[in-house]
Amino acid sequence: MSPKKRPELRIYLDSDLDKLVKTIATIREESISAVVAEALELWLQQSQQQEIIEKHNLDELD
Repeated sequence: MSPKKRPELRIYLDSDLDKLVKTIATIREESISAVVAEALELWLQQSQQQEIIEKHNLDELD
């Protein structure tokens, strides 16, 4: 069975932020994808996003 393809997300960052993120990812020996996924998971846990998720039943997305 072939591995499940993960969706691709393209983002644009200021050059200073790009350098900082890449440097920290390298120090932590993590991929940029792992760093961004962790940041998005933390962002989604914030109360403002949780309110939107609950209001629109987004936790039931397939």
